[in-house]
Amino acid sequence: MARSKYGWDEKKYKRYIKEGRGKGEGPHYQPWIKVRDISSKGWSTKAPGWKTGRIHHFISDNELRYFYLLEWSDIVIDIREQFPLLELKETIKIADEAGIRYPVDQESGFPYVLTTDFLITVLCEGEKIRIARTVKPSDELDKKRVIEKFEIERRYWENRGVDWGIVTQREIPEVMADNIERLHDVYELKPLDNVDTSTLLDIASILKQRLAFNDTSVKNALIDLDDEMQLEEGTSLYVLRHLIARKQVIVDMGKEIEIGKIIIERVTSDSNGGEAF
Repeated sequence: MARSKYGWDEKKYKRYIKEGRGKGEGPHYQPWIKVRDISSKGWSTKAPGWKTGRIHHFISDNELRYFYLLEWSDIVIDIREQFPLLELKETIKIADEAGIRYPVDQESGFPYVLTTDFLITVLCEGEKIRIARTVKPSDELDKKRVIEKFEIERRYWENRGVDWGIVTQREIPEVMADNIERLHDVYELKPLDNVDTSTLLDIASILKQRLAFNDTSVKNALIDLDDEMQLEEGTSLYVLRHLIARKQVIVDMGKEIEIGKIIIERVTSDSNGGEAF
């Protein structure tokens, strides 16, 4: 559980509820815990979402890496992080029945709202399905208090027929997550200082054609296109990164993307991503 800057009490609980935290979907969802709520000594960060069009809030590096995998998966249609188990009476009852001491603020005595790191909506054969995932370092899983809180989570989601599971760093492919992170800011093709969006789209069309039918190396194709169109060095590379992010140029995301060594598997106008849970 993330440590709040200012403690926890009924007044803050009611304020969070009034703000609409934990409510909504897609761009309208508000996480229960936001970066500004976390102690400055703790790790936290924000990142824009491809799928939701909103800013996501994370309180661990592993959460951020897992988020990138979810962004890459074509069957994931919504990602709600720091999702609260708002039914306090139910979670307290679950704890009592399991013989678990429910966590409360030491000063106010007010019960904390437990959160699940990710509530994910996937589209499977035309049906929307919710999946709950908690992200935790593997060396934390043998701690009694951690296991107790997980048991409350597990039973809470079991009561709702939602598949719940734990993700550790061992289930997060580091290279793939790093690759997605490097591509994350080029999902939208934004104009450069000397190149407008229309020209970038023309470059994308030419580049896709050359990569699909030419035997030249990717590096040489990029250099040649920059020279021919009198572009600033790196412009075609920027477009290529965008095409990879959009899955119109398919590469092996399990290998570090190095332009001098990159191998194009295929070029397509359709996305064809993997699954990650």
